[in-house]
Amino acid sequence: MKYVLFPLLILLLTRVLAATPAEDARATVVIYNMNDPESKGLADFYCEARGIDPSREIALATPVTEEITRSDYDASIAGAVRDEFLKRNYWIMTKDMMNHPIVIATQIRYAVLIRGVPLKVKDCADYPGDAKVQPAPYGSCNAASVDSELSMLGFYSSQISGVLKNPLCNNASQSVFNPQPPPALLLVSRLDAPSADAVRAMVMNGIKAEKEGLWGWGYIDLRSITSAGYVQGDNWIREAGSAMRRSGIPVITDDLPDTFQSGFPITDAAAYYGWYSENIDGPFADPFFHFIPGAVAAHLHSFSATTLHDPLKGWTGPLIQHGASASVGNVYEPYLPFTTDFGVMAGALLAGSNLVESYYRAQPVLSWMSVLVGDPLYRPYACFSEPDSTSPTNSVWTDYRRIILSHNGDVLQSAGDLIARAQQGGQSLYIEALGAAQMDAGALAAAEASFRDAGAIAKDPTIQFRLYLEQARAIEKQGDPMRGAALLRQGLLRFTTSAQRGLLLTWIARMDPIKLTHSPAPEGAQLK
Repeated sequence: MKYVLFPLLILLLTRVLAATPAEDARATVVIYNMNDPESKGLADFYCEARGIDPSREIALATPVTEEITRSDYDASIAGAVRDEFLKRNYWIMTKDMMNHPIVIATQIRYAVLIRGVPLKVKDCADYPGDAKVQPAPYGSCNAASVDSELSMLGFYSSQISGVLKNPLCNNASQSVFNPQPPPALLLVSRLDAPSADAVRAMVMNGIKAEKEGLWGWGYIDLRSITSAGYVQGDNWIREAGSAMRRSGIPVITDDLPDTFQSGFPITDAAAYYGWYSENIDGPFADPFFHFIPGAVAAHLHSFSATTLHDPLKGWTGPLIQHGASASVGNVYEPYLPFTTDFGVMAGALLAGSNLVESYYRAQPVLSWMSVLVGDPLYRPYACFSEPDSTSPTNSVWTDYRRIILSHNGDVLQSAGDLIARAQQGGQSLYIEALGAAQMDAGALAAAEASFRDAGAIAKDPTIQFRLYLEQARAIEKQGDPMRGAALLRQGLLRFTTSAQRGLLLTWIARMDPIKLTHSPAPEGAQLK
């Protein structure tokens, strides 16, 4: 009879979704590696920053390498964390008719892994639990991120090969949406980066953004790919851009097959979702590039988080090093359907959810390759719904957002107000954001005009250069690449830095390669 009552017990005993920062803090454990000299200090720093009782810290004695063996994981992480949860009465346990342990209630919802805790578990042959479930999904692969494995710790599963469905995922094609997670599910995030200073900065910048607002451009980078096996990635990223636009965040889209190219002006970057190159490149790799404090930035690649400690390898660690406060990556090959849906994640963040809950809504499988980097309690868009925030009320960003929301999130319907405001205040952002939305909607002639008009009032030379490129791209997409190339040739006389000339010549070669080959560049335009 007691087994029939389990669903009722879960409803009564499981903690509901955290509604306040204090509740979030009480539902969090902070896990560090006592063998790493900086890990304890970072754990203390985070607890103080978020008001978490230091008694919620759990010290592990693990290897100090990012990659560990399955036996090391079982002994020094999984076993140790389970023991601490039971000893501290964080879990309320029972057993089923087969004597299998079941978590029926929990005090803990979030786990924060501090820099120094290993990142990934290498593949292991002949693991006992796998033999019972063969053939496992995707062969016998049982490599995984430490974080994803810890998520399933309370399920006491002996299977580690293949993938396990995430019961919290909001991706209907992969699993069932469940607004109340099972008590055994642990929502795991990691405070990790190429340096300890970058870890501290990601936390403090996030807290600052919660109070003052995360204001700036959203950038999305598509591949314009139509292959059935890959178009899903473009769709996720495109939806992230659409969600930002509907919420009043201006968005710039790169739909060329390559990533954003070196020299493209990325300014005031508050969000970035893109793919697909192995290591950080383009403007983001510039040593002087820095995100807006609190930015959310993620690049989809199979090995984007194979290490978090090299500022040049992969994307996840380098994005944090360049100032982002949140990112997502993969430690080994995950296969596209099992990666994070950036559209769902962005939508949940914009709706006011914290970082870790937004990620778990968007991550279809666990016991697999994904890792979330950032303060799990961070809510990037908290000020959108909190009138007592210290967000500026008269900035160009907040004014733009008010205009868009007054038109129910429709940028195209906001055109008249955006143009009037740009003319009134001499701010190009209003019309550039309109042009970008028009170009994404296929209104290419209107986009060309918007970029041209924005360029006429832009005061910053960097913004003028970007608008010039966007205008040429709108012309190219109208099926007139030679006219776009002609505009860019004129730009060679106006934009004269090496980076600008290099990008202009690259775009001219794409739009009109024959004429570039046979015609000399205008005087003074040769690269130095």
